[in-house]
Amino acid sequence: MKIGLIGSAGCGKGYVAKKLSKELNIPYLSSKDITRPFLKRYGYIYKDNDYVEDALSRHEFEIVDERIYEESLLKGGFVTDRTTLECFCYAFFSINSYSEEEFDRLEKMCKEDLIQYDWLFYFPLRGAWFESNEIRTMNYNVQRKMDILIRGMIEEW
Repeated sequence: MKIGLIGSAGCGKGYVAKKLSKELNIPYLSSKDITRPFLKRYGYIYKDNDYVEDALSRHEFEIVDERIYEESLLKGGFVTDRTTLECFCYAFFSINSYSEEEFDRLEKMCKEDLIQYDWLFYFPLRGAWFESNEIRTMNYNVQRKMDILIRGMIEEW
């Protein structure tokens, strides 16, 4: 069983994913385990009011490739706190970094991965209550923008 929790940062996906993983006795695929090595590789240093989405968004092909690879290793299923839908939405933060063909290819990759999930659950952004994890963007308007992109892609896809 493949379960994906969809939503912007700080809306509780990680907390719920860990609980589901334990309750269903299936692995938890953490978005942090995938994105933090990329941030380290590219020399990202967190600062208050920084937008980590901007740093990651230029590397979405690599992140999507890694995510799909990590998912493929978990043959018996998993629960994850981020899907390729969010990866595609993050690419919008650096849309000028991609040609139209690249952006279309990224969308195709993300969609093809997403349809393999058994369950997808959307977590709406409920307000500026989220806590810092020393990487998450704390700017509510950035998270709101991401939530709007996510909802739009859910409707379109």
